[in-house]
Order: sequence, then C-alpha cells, then structure tokens
Amino acid sequence: MASVNRRAILERLKHSIQLLACPADVQLRTLPDFVCKADELALDFDHWKDVVLDNFSSELTPVQEASLAAINSSLSEMTEAGPPLWTEDSVRQSDQWANTRVLAATALEEFGWPLEIPPGYAHEFVRGR
Repeated sequence: MASVNRRAILERLKHSIQLLACPADVQLRTLPDFVCKADELALDFDHWKDVVLDNFSSELTPVQEASLAAINSSLSEMTEAGPPLWTEDSVRQSDQWANTRVLAATALEEFGWPLEIPPGYAHEFVRGR
C-alpha cells in the first residue's frame, strides 16, 4: 500500500479552505475560465475534506471536524437549492456564498491556518475536447 503524504494532504485542505474564505473576485480569478468555478470551489473542498477525514480524522479536534462539517453543510444546502446558486454571479452576490466564506474563515482559525490567498492549481485542470 502506498504511503500517505500527511503534510501535502493537509496543505491541500488548507488551500481549499483558504480559497473558500477569499473574496469572490479572488476565488473566480484563481480558477480557469473553462470550468464551472462555483462547482470547482465546492468540489476541491469536498475532495480534500474527504481525504483528510478518511486518513486523519483521529488527529482532528471536535471543533475542527465541526468547522469542516459546517462548510460542507453550507455547500450541500446550496446544492439542494439548485443551479441559480452555482453561477459566478451567485459567488459574487449571494448571501449563501458570503456565509460560506465566513465559515471557511472560521475553519482556518480552528486549524491555526492563516487567512491568505492560496497558490493556484489551474495547471491541474484539463480542457475537454
């Protein structure tokens, strides 16, 4: 079985939360134009949250787990609300996305991570045919 790079995984979770906590203009310019940016913000967080919980949940405090759950719940509620919340305009203007940014900032505090603009990962996206 391959070893798990704990540091790198936690770093990617941190970056996904940092991006969720950033102002909308930063969130949107960080992602490539050929993706659904709102979806990618949520998908990136969801992926790294799951990887951390699957591998390191025993290392998280209850408050840290609750902060991840709060972000996840906010994103799930937006999914249930439907497509109007998954546009770039909604990322910029909706109360739901503003709330998610607040929850992400709180999670950063709980993990002891700084509120800053994370590095971009646009190079990982591949344009479809």
